[in-house]
Amino acid sequence: MEMKDNNQKKMLLSVLGVAILVVAVIGISFAAYNTVFESSANTVTTGTVMVSYTEPTSAINVTNAMPMDDSDGKAQTGTGVFEFTVSTKADNALTVPYEINLTKVESSVAEGQTGYYASMADNQVKAYLTKAGTAVSETGTDGTLVSALTASTTRNGAKVLHSDSDVFTTTGENAKTTTYALRLWIAKTVNYSDVTGKEYHAKVNVDSHVNPIS
Repeated sequence: MEMKDNNQKKMLLSVLGVAILVVAVIGISFAAYNTVFESSANTVTTGTVMVSYTEPTSAINVTNAMPMDDSDGKAQTGTGVFEFTVSTKADNALTVPYEINLTKVESSVAEGQTGYYASMADNQVKAYLTKAGTAVSETGTDGTLVSALTASTTRNGAKVLHSDSDVFTTTGENAKTTTYALRLWIAKTVNYSDVTGKEYHAKVNVDSHVNPIS
């Protein structure tokens, strides 16, 4: 049995080259107004809401990847982990929600041309996101297949890694910053032959929307 496993591990497997990029961080401003009498000028003042995203210089890039146990996938370090921060700020008492999404990226060139890659399926790759070192509920304590993640309502074609919000109770509070870490790996249950020569590319988006005061 051990010899059989060793032979399987020698098989040519796919590259899990995952490009994690930020596409858009949306900051929404809101406005409030009050009744103005004839002797006064009509004034509308805008309050500012800020959501920012900071990523490192390198993305997840696991080469010669093999299906692995969840414990090994969660323990990845170096280029196997993508750490980023999300910061929010509001100059009024306000709740600022945001959603961290994962969007699969298919090859942009035709098959047979330079740069083309065949993609792994979402049910072959597991995602594991931690917030300040603790697993988020959406990806669970052992990671979750990308195909099993909830579809995003804020971004077409994306899957929700985590939904959160920061609450500002007073004016002038400092920005709130949270550190996240993402790991991706080929699920242990995947047959080696099914992923040979394939890649998985995806990007992270942080989307936020603050509703105007009614």
